[in-house]
Amino acid sequence: MNLCIIKNAKISVKLTGIFALMFSVMLAVSNAYILHGVEHYMYMQTAKRLEDVNQIILDRLKLKQLSSSELFSDILPNENIFIKIMDKNGKIINVSDKFDYHLKISEPYGKIKHVEKHEKHLTYLNTKILDKNYGILYMQIIKDMDNEYDFLKILFFFMAAADLFGIALSILLGYIISKKMLNPIDNITKTADEISINNLKERINIQGPNDELKRLATTLNNMIDRLQTSFSKQTQFVSDASHELRTPIAIIQGYANLLDRWGKNDREALDKSIEAIKSESHSMGELVEKLLFLARNDNKSQKVEKNVFYLNELIDEVTEETRMIDKKHIISNINNENVQAIADYKLIKQLIRIIVDNSIKFTKEHGKIDISSVKFGKYINISISDTGIGIPENEIPKIFDRFYCVDKSRSKDIGGSGLGLSIAKQIVDVYNGTVDIKSTVGKGTRITVSLDIIEN
Repeated sequence: MNLCIIKNAKISVKLTGIFALMFSVMLAVSNAYILHGVEHYMYMQTAKRLEDVNQIILDRLKLKQLSSSELFSDILPNENIFIKIMDKNGKIINVSDKFDYHLKISEPYGKIKHVEKHEKHLTYLNTKILDKNYGILYMQIIKDMDNEYDFLKILFFFMAAADLFGIALSILLGYIISKKMLNPIDNITKTADEISINNLKERINIQGPNDELKRLATTLNNMIDRLQTSFSKQTQFVSDASHELRTPIAIIQGYANLLDRWGKNDREALDKSIEAIKSESHSMGELVEKLLFLARNDNKSQKVEKNVFYLNELIDEVTEETRMIDKKHIISNINNENVQAIADYKLIKQLIRIIVDNSIKFTKEHGKIDISSVKFGKYINISISDTGIGIPENEIPKIFDRFYCVDKSRSKDIGGSGLGLSIAKQIVDVYNGTVDIKSTVGKGTRITVSLDIIEN
């Protein structure tokens, strides 16, 4: 249950908890280190004091009697240091006031020892003395550490109180700071909730320092821009496709009704209806194929084959086929370099035919259309020029848009769906190419496609 609560907690709460936990561990470790250091320092000072007292007593024994009351006169009672001297039989020769300890005097002599006895902390030093009157004597110097450990307890209490206060303060400040730092995420969430298919105009506020959250907001805004652009194109595409398909479907339905009423007995109406239905069905088939091509390219599923061929031979083939189909225009290919290319043969042929067909549609009878190619570095430039009606300068950037027709008043008479040049542009993009258009209204158009398809 507790684990579920932690998992479902807000990020600000989690961050605050982690920060408080880390801070607590850090305080606990540092305090333990400080207390251990203070304790070690006290033992060092006590050991030094015991050694000093031991030396003082030894020096004093040279001048005074062992039983003299002045032997321990300068050992201050408030130091909690107590001394006892006894012979080898255990008989006490001299002892300081208030000596009430029963520690065995044994080897090793001259070494500081520590012991806890009856909740008392004692540090003591045993010394072996050779006296000319008493023979072998033993001296024991004991330091009662109660005062020092009382100080450690008080220090621990204050440090624990300070730690609790620090942890509480860190939780409060950590929560306030984390909430403030995570406010941009709340804004992102709120804006994202308001964004929908019907409301793609909302954007996340990206003011503030250039940190990770601002970069996240910028990335999301860019993603929404792309979604909006894509959705707008999709909406326009569906609308235009529906419009383009509506007309041939209406024509087919009209002629089907005509056949139902009169075609059974009227041979002329029957032939006319069949021809019209075949023509419109063919147009619909071509439109659907173009839509599928664009859809496959949008989904990055367009299959591209690699063929090695001579580009000039492909252009000759397109020129001859065009001359066979179109007898009303002068089709030429005056300048074509003998260049070997590696690309999808069908796609390159489709690209050239689309541009040539577009030139035929907008060039008057007996007009000229030329297909040329020239090698330019690692690229090959394919140029199709005509003497047609030309394209207004402000319309040139739009001619590759789907379903776009420059002269809408003539588009129905000329024919076409406005998808051809869009497909051509997609093929150019497949080979990371570029398209350059030079056109003068009333004089003609020259479209130059630059492709990286030369075999190295």
